[in-house]
Amino acid sequence: MKDGVKIQGLRGSFNMKVYINGELVEDYTDDNLVVTLGKKDVARLLGGDTSGKKISKIQVGTNATPPDVADSGITNPFTKAITNAAYPADNQVIFNWVLEANEANGMTIAEFGLLNEDNVLFARKIRTPIQKVDPMVIVGAWKITIN
Repeated sequence: MKDGVKIQGLRGSFNMKVYINGELVEDYTDDNLVVTLGKKDVARLLGGDTSGKKISKIQVGTNATPPDVADSGITNPFTKAITNAAYPADNQVIFNWVLEANEANGMTIAEFGLLNEDNVLFARKIRTPIQKVDPMVIVGAWKITIN
């Protein structure tokens, strides 16, 4: 593009660390899918329609079906607020989150989702299911990069 801005796309990188009794037992990082509804939210934000578009929640669920751009929800969700957002580079945001030892216990977690304030799914990630039990704590960092 000669003049103006060319955005090639959104990329996501999902990281989670699993601790049991304070000891790190798994450190997992992989790419994720930004779904169509998430891309729509970005377009709305650029146009100034900011109401309800801020990413504010993490959901975990039980569906291990591979992600698709048409995904619009998480199955059997446990939802909680994002801890905070950080900006490691001009074109990146990281959403930090924690599932505490007393949260989502008994759930076989196979999927993760980022949601906005209006409960619209922005991104979805699956992984090998993990049985959430007390005293397990899962600490996550979900990075979105605009290319």
